[in-house]
Amino acid sequence: MGMDKRTIKIIVAVVSVVLVLGIILGVLLAIFLPYRYVELEVWPRSEEYNHYEPLIHFRAGDPGSWHVWFKRINDFLRDYETTVPEDPPRAPCSIHRHDQRLAVPSCERALNMWAPCNADNFYGYAAGKPCVFLRLNHIHYWVPEPYNVSKPMEIPPEMPNNIKQFMQQRPAHHYGDYVWVSCNGEFQSDEENVGPIQYIPANLPPGFPTNRLTTADRIPYSARNLPDQIHGPLVAVFFENPRRGVVINIECRIWTRDIIYRSSSRVGHARFELYIQ
Repeated sequence: MGMDKRTIKIIVAVVSVVLVLGIILGVLLAIFLPYRYVELEVWPRSEEYNHYEPLIHFRAGDPGSWHVWFKRINDFLRDYETTVPEDPPRAPCSIHRHDQRLAVPSCERALNMWAPCNADNFYGYAAGKPCVFLRLNHIHYWVPEPYNVSKPMEIPPEMPNNIKQFMQQRPAHHYGDYVWVSCNGEFQSDEENVGPIQYIPANLPPGFPTNRLTTADRIPYSARNLPDQIHGPLVAVFFENPRRGVVINIECRIWTRDIIYRSSSRVGHARFELYIQ
């Protein structure tokens, strides 16, 4: 026997109320829960880390000054230690200097790829030529849309030439996609003071290979609300000859089609300050 009109109206009203409540709940969650976005992390960090004024300050000739940064990098890299590095390695495989570690050929080859951003060189801090490490976070919410030459979409004219060259030399249909990364002085005076920059490992593209990232399309739906379960690959940024005695503002950003760059935004963007004496 079919339902009468009154029953149908009641069901429709209940469904409408449930839908409205669902929308209200979604809005409230969006307002009161912290916004989750893909974050570009910079390491090392001080104990008083502040996203807006993250200062790395040391005196190159004073081990007591730079050793704290050496230790913080070692603490950060400890989770990446392995005797069987991936190929290519996603991070330095050891935080110990050559006279303190058991030499394993595969790890020694990997450490050579990360030079001078390895423990043997004190990550450059002893020489006043520091390395910082970049890593993506909150990627379990994200499915990146990489820039590559295989898709007929415009490449931003402001994209650095070295990235454009890598896209031509290593097309995605042969070598896979990358979330590209670049760093530069934040203002004109910083550009003059920062000096040459290298991305390490030097023989690899400046970015994060998407096949190494545990993004939302690579994990079960039930795991997308959990913290990143696997430490992502790193890119080291080596400052070859930064000017001493001045604060240098540096910003780094990722390049993907789905993230619109804004200097005021924290999405896919990071900034820090170098002050070397």
